[in-house]
Amino acid sequence: MEELGTPKVLMDERMGHLDGSVSARYAHVTDAMRIELMTGLTTLWVRSLDERLDLAPRSPVPVLDRLLQERVTPR
Repeated sequence: MEELGTPKVLMDERMGHLDGSVSARYAHVTDAMRIELMTGLTTLWVRSLDERLDLAPRSPVPVLDRLLQERVTPR
């Protein structure tokens, strides 16, 4: 249910738990959760670079300038 994004309160209800203490004890992080997190964070990172590039194509900060220049190619 966690990998489906089911809200914690709904999982507790479905499993017959009165509070979140039981599910918290038995819940664990899965590889699919890690992949979903990395995918989401990468999407946000790329979007933020594109939005920054739209503001100005260069930056005085060397690492940001390099990242922006790598994205200057047509999108």
